[in-house]
Amino acid sequence: MKTKKVIFLGVTLLLTISLMLPLGCTKETEVSTPTEFKTFSKYGFSFEYLKRFTVAEMGMLENEATDSSGLVQVGVENELFQTVWIGMIESTWSVTEDLQGSLDDSFAGMVGEGVASVDRGELVETTKAGHQILYQYYILTPDEGDKAYGIVGIFYCDKSQRLFQLMTMNTTISAKQDVLEDFQNYLDSFVCH
Repeated sequence: MKTKKVIFLGVTLLLTISLMLPLGCTKETEVSTPTEFKTFSKYGFSFEYLKRFTVAEMGMLENEATDSSGLVQVGVENELFQTVWIGMIESTWSVTEDLQGSLDDSFAGMVGEGVASVDRGELVETTKAGHQILYQYYILTPDEGDKAYGIVGIFYCDKSQRLFQLMTMNTTISAKQDVLEDFQNYLDSFVCH
């Protein structure tokens, strides 16, 4: 099961980066009000996103996204939020050890064609609805285009027995507080059912 998780998370981030890098825009983002949000609710979890964002669903271990695994991305040309999930039985792995390993695997998956470097920043351990979550800041420098700033977070939802990876990527912000606020907006609205 651990091998599936490593391959799964690495491929996921590489796919995300390859979709985002060609966009490399420096266009300013719009200011949004709370009434401009929609809710994604499917596959046993939900989160809020801006109405102007497009939604894409993809399969990971299967051809299409299912309750067992998948990927959902919401975003526009210079902003992205991604949720990845995979079913995991808690007794087959250690939550504390495997969260760090899963986070490391996620960053390893960012390195690839078109990426000059990925610099990892501060690692933070906190909780989300009683679940331990690890997240880490990063700066991704592509071979061409604008740097992307974001956070990758990993947590295990014991109620649904799924490992979740939440990631933000944004080319228009760089201040640590802005990156955290971007991530926190999704994390606060995220519910694993």
